[in-house]
Amino acid sequence: MRFSVLASVLMAFAGLAGTAQAEYPERPVTIIVPAAAGGGGDTTTRILARELKDILGQPITIVNQGQGGGVVGLTAIKNATPDGYTVGLLFPYAGYKATGQADFSAKDFTPIANFNGDSSSLLVGSGSRFKDLKTALEAVKAAPGSFKVHCSGGCGSVWDIPVAGMMLDYGIDVAAIKWVPGQGAAPGLIELAAGGVDFQTASLPEASALMSAGRVRPLAVLSPEPVPGFPNAPTTKQSIGTAVDGGTWRALGGPAGMPADVVAKLDAAVAKATQSTAYKEAMAKANFGVKYLNGKQLEELMLRHEKDTARVMDALGYGK
Repeated sequence: MRFSVLASVLMAFAGLAGTAQAEYPERPVTIIVPAAAGGGGDTTTRILARELKDILGQPITIVNQGQGGGVVGLTAIKNATPDGYTVGLLFPYAGYKATGQADFSAKDFTPIANFNGDSSSLLVGSGSRFKDLKTALEAVKAAPGSFKVHCSGGCGSVWDIPVAGMMLDYGIDVAAIKWVPGQGAAPGLIELAAGGVDFQTASLPEASALMSAGRVRPLAVLSPEPVPGFPNAPTTKQSIGTAVDGGTWRALGGPAGMPADVVAKLDAAVAKATQSTAYKEAMAKANFGVKYLNGKQLEELMLRHEKDTARVMDALGYGK
């Protein structure tokens, strides 16, 4: 009898010890960033990681894998062990399919939480004859082949695809427009200011310096709500009566099949981080927007992103 009681006590302690050992996280967490150090994805993830370290009580290691335009890093996230100790930065990925680089989809990942969002905008040079979005869209609709739009990098990006989608919904033949690729927003905005192109797609923070100098101005921002700090950038709802939400998003995700309790803990940690004053101030200082979405909302965003990107890229003729 005494042996039986002792065995029961030992088993109970063993069970408690096992429970304590199983509490996540027990060791450092690695976040794979499918981008080079210093870029937007890297900067925003490091700001988040500083908060997560304190919330989770474990070191957070950032590993940059930007090779292949991000394909290598996303593949590493997809193929990681789904235990929550290797997660990564997710961002708009559907464009890879049209270019033949990769074929990622929401089912390849576990969506955890979104922590950043920055809206695209359509800008013109200060000398442009277009004073509002509606007038510009009507002109492009009448003669799409007469206009050049700079893409802020390679065309088919998070900046020009939402603008092309807005134009497509407006009844414009987007394939007839001259979409001009470049080396990023900065040189494109300089070309816009000089009159080399008619329009530029970019985030408002990227254009803020030339906007302040009076060399470029926004016709509209693709955001449901006005963007703080940019009172002269009307929303599409204010301009044409239709709300358009488009731009980049950055989220924490992992490989498919992660345990629900681990996902819930990481989601709660991201939610807490994005609500902290330190996080908000750091993001504002770096000119990045704060946008939290839980795992379910993020999954819906990813599926919508895949559908919208495929529709617009098909209309543009990309990947054919």
